[in-house]
Amino acid sequence: MTKVRDALLEVVVIIIVGGLIGAVLAIVSNLFVTGVQWFGQQRAASDMFSLTVGGESLSFSSVVFLWAAAAVVVILKTGLGIGRWAGPADSMYAAHQVNEPLDIKTGLASTLAAFASASGGASVGQYGPIVHFGATMGIWFKRFISSRLSHEIYLGCGVAAAISAGFNAPIAGVVFAHEAILRHFSVRAIAPITVASVSASALGNLWFPHSKTFEISAVLPPLAEVVPVLVVLAPAFALVAICFMWALRYSAQTAAKMKTSPLLLPFIAATICGLVGVWIPQILGLGISSINNMIAGDFALSLLLTVLIAKLLMTALCIGFGLFGGVFSPSLFIGVAAGALAGQLLVLFGFADIASIISVAGMAAVSSAVIGAPVSAVLIILELTQSYEYAVAAMIAVMVCNLLTNRVFGNSFFDRQLLDRGIDLLKGRESIALNQQTVAPFVSQDYVRVKSSVSGADLLDEMRSRGHTEAYILDDDKQFVGKISIYEVISAVDSNIEAHIDRQPLTLYADDSLAEAMAKVSQFVGESVPVVDTATGQLCGSLAEGALFQAVIDVQNQARSLER
Repeated sequence: MTKVRDALLEVVVIIIVGGLIGAVLAIVSNLFVTGVQWFGQQRAASDMFSLTVGGESLSFSSVVFLWAAAAVVVILKTGLGIGRWAGPADSMYAAHQVNEPLDIKTGLASTLAAFASASGGASVGQYGPIVHFGATMGIWFKRFISSRLSHEIYLGCGVAAAISAGFNAPIAGVVFAHEAILRHFSVRAIAPITVASVSASALGNLWFPHSKTFEISAVLPPLAEVVPVLVVLAPAFALVAICFMWALRYSAQTAAKMKTSPLLLPFIAATICGLVGVWIPQILGLGISSINNMIAGDFALSLLLTVLIAKLLMTALCIGFGLFGGVFSPSLFIGVAAGALAGQLLVLFGFADIASIISVAGMAAVSSAVIGAPVSAVLIILELTQSYEYAVAAMIAVMVCNLLTNRVFGNSFFDRQLLDRGIDLLKGRESIALNQQTVAPFVSQDYVRVKSSVSGADLLDEMRSRGHTEAYILDDDKQFVGKISIYEVISAVDSNIEAHIDRQPLTLYADDSLAEAMAKVSQFVGESVPVVDTATGQLCGSLAEGALFQAVIDVQNQARSLER
């Protein structure tokens, strides 16, 4: 009966946690998109900033709105003391360790900054910020609900709910949380994450009844005609994805090297993007209507090429120069543009009109390569189109594209962001945990310490009485001088030990990680290793091999327990 009661209680907690997180994300996700679209309508309808140039009336409202957005972003960053905006990469890292949890204030501020940027017309997306907001909300909920669920499950609930509400794709939300963020599957995690994902989709449809975000027709030619074309086009989609991710990194690196004040960089991006938007308004904001128009084949060939290049460059500029936002939506836009462009070129060369499926496949391929979630991308297409054929066709392009981008660029743009910060998620939770844990807590004070002036006979007696085969030599200021083994002490039994001291023994430092310590002692033979304070040079203690190995085993077991 006790087991039944505990199981029922856990089910209740799962429903409460998943339902609450799903409800919050349903509201936030829909309000985010609705708010951005409303501001976009105001920007498009504004004629207060129109000028006549060469007999043509041009509206510069995009520049003004983007200046306002840049001002809001700067005020948020300086007023709240935000050092760096947070996104999906931070959610991924938080799910793989517990020593550096998500910062609630940074998560909320990043969502507001992304909303301001997108509302002003910056070429950024909404899914990345909402995903991180979901992860932040999950961690925040954990503070108030006591349960056996680990922090990463709460985080995964928020991520799944964000994708589910954004695409109205609950299955994809569940898979995305496991595939892109948690990077593992567990029975305990699947239930609450599923509840959160389904709740977000159901409540979003209930509270915000509206047409689908993406209008995709489910009319498809026979797969035998489509699959060979997609196999040939997949490398082109991979090239587009790599160029996009490279441009994002290059823009951020360029901004970091510039001597311009970081507070001015968002205004530079706002000015350039706003001016480009005067002539190419399709690239401003989320671009949802433009995506639907490209899928429907309403864009001419020249316009497709123009918006493809402009969207890629302006997204890299905006995000790299501080107009914070997501890369998922822009990758959808760029993928659709690349697919539609390829489809129209095929028509010109006499192929059948399959531009619609090529556009959808391009959208799935490019976006999946950017976010590192190929299975989730295929499921999004399946749930958007309700077409098995569309999903299979998209899967061909997605898998080939991801194979190429993984070999050339990496697992995803977010993985590359973490690699730039010295974090490699591909090594797993155990590696991260070992790199985060320093050796300082494991040092022992059970060692023989003497001055260099002691005689060999006296030191030999002390080492015998205490059962040690090594001794550490300190000076009058407790600075570490060196180490001596019992064999050298025996050699110096009739004299002073100073001439027998090993002054450059293998040494660990207090701030060395367990991973670094294991690498250093891999060839070590002896009783223990001295651990020295990096700043003062004083001896902190000793660390025996057995104690080091046990510490490593304990940390590894703790990391593995998160995946059970």
